[in-house]
Amino acid sequence: MFRTYEPERDRLIAVKAFRIDLLPEQTALLATELQRIVDAGLAHPAIVLPLAAGMEGHLPFLAQEYVAAESLDIAMKHYAPAVPARIMPFLRGIAGALDAAAASGILHGALHPRDVFVTTDDARATGFGIVQAIENIGFRAPTRRPYTAPERVSGDEWGPEADVFSLAAIAHELLTGRRPAGPGDQDGSFSPDVPAEHRARIRDVLARALAEDPAAR
Repeated sequence: MFRTYEPERDRLIAVKAFRIDLLPEQTALLATELQRIVDAGLAHPAIVLPLAAGMEGHLPFLAQEYVAAESLDIAMKHYAPAVPARIMPFLRGIAGALDAAAASGILHGALHPRDVFVTTDDARATGFGIVQAIENIGFRAPTRRPYTAPERVSGDEWGPEADVFSLAAIAHELLTGRRPAGPGDQDGSFSPDVPAEHRARIRDVLARALAEDPAAR
């Protein structure tokens, strides 16, 4: 990922170049798949907008808005363990982004705290559609444990439920300060400011969203 400047619109742009060992025809196919992400028109306040895709020499690329904000994997050190009221606006925003993208046929498949940019007021996510683009040209996209859903790790078919798992894994870390150990019930202590009567309900929600079986999420 690198940053560049678009003088015609006086704005900064983030560009992701895909340095994958591909045959020439595969690089062209990947550029076409990346263009489909742009064409989907993912206009949602919590989505970092894809702007353009193509080839630069032999490298496929995806250009998107540049976001001047801290990534969640860094901010997590300051937030976690957090009370639900503090992080719910972030989680609602990202959940809405996942739903909006899925409605356009675009899934994430590899949501990670590094993909989420946060300010004091909101959160925005990037990386939508990239896993699908890589898989559609016959390659297996990388997984990012413990945030990637089990069905993706095992190479099985996957759908929107995989993104539910990833968001739940991020929520678990925000609420407890610990990454989930895997699917299902989790250990980890909540902030002392979380009322005791709320903790069991939160654990139940997280356990269902982190279920091994996608149909149970």
